[in-house]
Amino acid sequence: MHTDGNAIAGLLEEIFGREMTGTERACQSCRARTLIGGHPLYRGAGLVLRCPSCGDVAACIVTTEDGYAVSLRGTWRLERLSPSASAPAPG
Repeated sequence: MHTDGNAIAGLLEEIFGREMTGTERACQSCRARTLIGGHPLYRGAGLVLRCPSCGDVAACIVTTEDGYAVSLRGTWRLERLSPSASAPAPG
């Protein structure tokens, strides 16, 4: 049984400091380009995202005592955040 990458949207934002489900990833095996939110998510000893086209591993995330162990595969396309998006709110 699996869900999809949207199920860990909050965790991905905590790890990367930005919303990630709309991020495009190119698979290292089949070269399919898919948004992270569309990747099947499997839960076990950790979290595993897999390519929706070929099933190869896209990411593994394990919670540790002091943070996370994260392994990424393929090409994750991250756009630069605008200065106003990363600046703290006034006040």
